[in-house]
Amino acid sequence: MKKYLCILAILVFVTVVLCGLNFSNGGVAYAENDTSYEFVVQGQTLSIHNITKDNKPIGVRFGGYYFGASGIAVTVDVYSSPAMELEFAIGGELDGARLATRDKLCKLFGDIHNFINRIDALVNTTYDGSGNLPESDIFRYNSATQGAKLAISQDTYNMLLLAREMYEQTDGAYDPAVYRLVDLWGFSSRIYSYGRIGEQPYDRTQTPNGREVTSEVFFGNGSDDGYPLPDEQYVKAFSDAQFVDFSDNAVTLSDEGGYFVTKNVAPVQVNGVAFDQWLDLGGIAKGYVVDGIKSLLQQLGLDRYQVDAGSSSMSYGKGLDGNSSTLGLADPFDPYSSLFQTALLQLQVIDCSISTSGQNVRKYTVDGVEYAHILDGATGAPAQTGVRSVMVAVPDSAGDNWAAKGDCLTTALTVMGRDRIVQMLNGLLKQLGVGVVVLYETPDGQKQILTNYSQKDLEGASDSFSEFGWALKTDENGVLYYDGTVTFVQTVDPYEVTTIVLGCILGAAVIAIVVYNVVKGRKTTLVKVRQAKKDKPFKVGDLMVYACVAVVILALFAAFVFDTDSKQLQLVTVTDDQTGETLFVYNVIRKESVVNNDNRSGWTITVTHTETGVQVRFVKVFDGEERFNELTVTDGREPTVKMTDSLCGFHQDCVRNFPEITRSGGAIVCSPNRLKVVTS
Repeated sequence: MKKYLCILAILVFVTVVLCGLNFSNGGVAYAENDTSYEFVVQGQTLSIHNITKDNKPIGVRFGGYYFGASGIAVTVDVYSSPAMELEFAIGGELDGARLATRDKLCKLFGDIHNFINRIDALVNTTYDGSGNLPESDIFRYNSATQGAKLAISQDTYNMLLLAREMYEQTDGAYDPAVYRLVDLWGFSSRIYSYGRIGEQPYDRTQTPNGREVTSEVFFGNGSDDGYPLPDEQYVKAFSDAQFVDFSDNAVTLSDEGGYFVTKNVAPVQVNGVAFDQWLDLGGIAKGYVVDGIKSLLQQLGLDRYQVDAGSSSMSYGKGLDGNSSTLGLADPFDPYSSLFQTALLQLQVIDCSISTSGQNVRKYTVDGVEYAHILDGATGAPAQTGVRSVMVAVPDSAGDNWAAKGDCLTTALTVMGRDRIVQMLNGLLKQLGVGVVVLYETPDGQKQILTNYSQKDLEGASDSFSEFGWALKTDENGVLYYDGTVTFVQTVDPYEVTTIVLGCILGAAVIAIVVYNVVKGRKTTLVKVRQAKKDKPFKVGDLMVYACVAVVILALFAAFVFDTDSKQLQLVTVTDDQTGETLFVYNVIRKESVVNNDNRSGWTITVTHTETGVQVRFVKVFDGEERFNELTVTDGREPTVKMTDSLCGFHQDCVRNFPEITRSGGAIVCSPNRLKVVTS
């Protein structure tokens, strides 16, 4: 028993150490001691805690969980500065200036608390846990029909104006009018936070295997059939250009004699049911809160602070010593990043607003394909651009409200994808002095960093940092461009490798324990029995037990290593079967290809995009004779791969004998031309 308690203690200790490292505040090692002070705001007890360094107070922290069931942690750290001396125990016996400072802090944090709750109440889009209807401005808009003109608060009006600005500057890549799609795909708070499945005609209540769909099913256990994909007719209707329009013609804002919004968008009809446009300001509300808190701090002359709303929207002042602070960006490729927020790289920041967005949280997997929470209104589906994580750092010199607008921007960049990101970096973002870090996965699985920072500005914080290639370069005119050098490095899933290793270790341990106990028991019996010389440690029954255990272990190993459950094909790879050189890669989910026309094998590759997918022609000269293979790939929910034509010197065996591939793990081989097609 003591042994297991020791192991548990070690695990707890390691977890505490890791959490302390991953959530370190601005690079300062601090700890909250028992020194705290409680105060009451509108009947709710709140607390202020000391932040200490070397066991000495250096500032104070206020925080709590807000935004309903989402439970977003909002923290405000204020460091001692000439504007407010905070190097004292906040909960001690105070008088004079220090007592006045504590009273001022209580007033400040009380105002912050009320401000967050007010904004939360304005943007709430769904029922609370008890089923009560919200009274928010956004819920009233969503419940209204075409032509309705609604009175709204100034804060809602401001957020809608900011959202409109970013909608226009990103050409619709950020669009708060895609909330019907968010709800359709299962990422709204109605489903994600409250599990209220079955309230809309488009809700999927059963899996293909007949199991009941619950929020735990598709967000909890990672089952591939946990949440069926939505009906295409709803996807098409909810992504109609007029339905997701957020221009002033569609959603009209006015401020004459008050603040108003008019809903000019017509509903869409599916199976005779009308669906009105829905808005969601959840992607901007946290940033708006951060901007508001920043304003309250600056009104008191405070400039050494950090405001954090869920680690996705932050504002940094001058830091503890009046200098920069250290910001860490998590590794979205780490399968445990959503739990431990393992930092991949670090960046020094000062006097700026930070926004981050990642596709490694709020996601589920269906048929081997990941679907994350950022929706693309143009396609009606979760964004599949290869952008795994985005961080933008906007200096205070760029203007106001950039925590809110930055939240919109990270969403937009995820939707835009690589090429449009580069355009933004050379355009608007360059004009504003915005720093950007994008962690990107190429169609063939390479990890890359797209950034306008220099390599000396970004410091690696883990061993994984060396796995990333720096994909943006600068030409002689200072213009950034993407370096598309083809290396075709396939990534390895560390989670799968870890699972296999642990499974093998567990299997070996089980066999060892069984063998040890059986042999020990047999030997003990032999000692006690007079006929020990006639008996043997191993009998037929023992061997049968060992054989059964070995079969079980081998079955488990095979389940880990040889995945016989074929998944939807996501990647088509074509190689020269003689040299092993990769010639072409096509990602059917992202509809992106990588072509290796600089190959050493002498192949000329031509890619033609069609309405349904791509046609790829491979041409090579063999002994003075030109030969070719033509490959056709169709996109969609059930992608296919087929060799449709060839000139290979024999009887087109690759065309006639190989059927159309519809799943991963398939292959087509043209032996005369030594060309091999594999789906994965």
